Amino acid sequence: MRKNLSLFILLFNITWGIAQLTCASALNVVLGTNTAPVITGTAATTACNIGLPGTAGLWYKYTATQDRSVTVSTVITGQNVDTREIIFKGTCGALTCVTANDDFLGNASQVTFTAQAGTTYYIVFDNKWSSSGFNFTVSETAPLVNRVSFTPQSGNVYGTYNNCVVDMNGDYLDDIVSVLSNTQIAISYQQPGGTFNPVTYNVPNTTVTPSWSIAAGDYDNNGFNDLIYGSGNGICFLKANADGTGYTSDRKPQTFLTQRTNFIDINKDGKLDAFVCDDNAPNRFYLNDGTNMNHNQGGLGDFPSGGNYGSIWIDYDNDGDMDLYIAKCSGGGSGPGGNVDELHRNNGDGTFTNVAVAANMANPTQTWSSAWGGF
Repeated sequence: MRKNLSLFILLFNITWGIAQLTCASALNVVLGTNTAPVITGTAATTACNIGLPGTAGLWYKYTATQDRSVTVSTVITGQNVDTREIIFKGTCGALTCVTANDDFLGNASQVTFTAQAGTTYYIVFDNKWSSSGFNFTVSETAPLVNRVSFTPQSGNVYGTYNNCVVDMNGDYLDDIVSVLSNTQIAISYQQPGGTFNPVTYNVPNTTVTPSWSIAAGDYDNNGFNDLIYGSGNGICFLKANADGTGYTSDRKPQTFLTQRTNFIDINKDGKLDAFVCDDNAPNRFYLNDGTNMNHNQGGLGDFPSGGNYGSIWIDYDNDGDMDLYIAKCSGGGSGPGGNVDELHRNNGDGTFTNVAVAANMANPTQTWSSAWGGF
């Protein structure tokens, strides 16, 4: 009898151990802490827009008994396993992405999604970064209230760099700028009712494309927005003519790896200047003298080896001039300290002071972007 009982326990453990290795054998999670073994199961075929899928996975499932907001997290004190998680719904033969996350806090991952009553959700951890076992938590709260609704609008927009949405012709409707090549752009002009009419323009050879960043602003004050391209080899301005039907290019000679670009009046002279994050050196900015955009470097993020990624301008202290926040990244050869975020307060006299430490904004983590908002 004792031998039979031991055999039963062994078989039970083996069954539990393989239960989460495929979608069909996904293990039900429990609220609270769950323990995941070494990742050896079948990998998901997609990582839902967070990169390529891993080569192995662990499968769990959660079925909502009522509408709930569900959080799945590997953010656990003392745990330092590099996890990545993906949430699906549907059936094992026809899964659709719900959400996914990699590096929510350090190496840990975390997702929150709204679960509908009666729907089964599949929780997949893959081995993209580590196959080690780990713990994860599952929690429920009241469902998040959807305060904003959106209606998708299809548009016949094309091109590689569909990444600038701005009113290009002054009709108070946002348009879509698509850079097709270094000699051609397409502007999909929004029509009343929400449709788009694409118009293609041949432009002087910019020699670069906005492979890293693009920004729009009317820096010559003629009523039509101009563009700045940020590339791996520097920048180029594309200026609209007097009626917005053609463009001239102004390729700047400085060669550097650009990250974010902004049009902003830096010196409060009423003319838009251009600020450019340099990934490998102190930041650059181009002051507008009314005719030319003149290159400057230094005074707005001077870490010697850069690490400047996401810049955003806002009057955070409500004193009437624009201040600068820079999300820093330790990549790009920036070296130690290059990942400490910076907050540059505008002193009102053309100079800026980094007050990130005093403002508790000197975040020493690799960041890529940032946003301001009234909370």
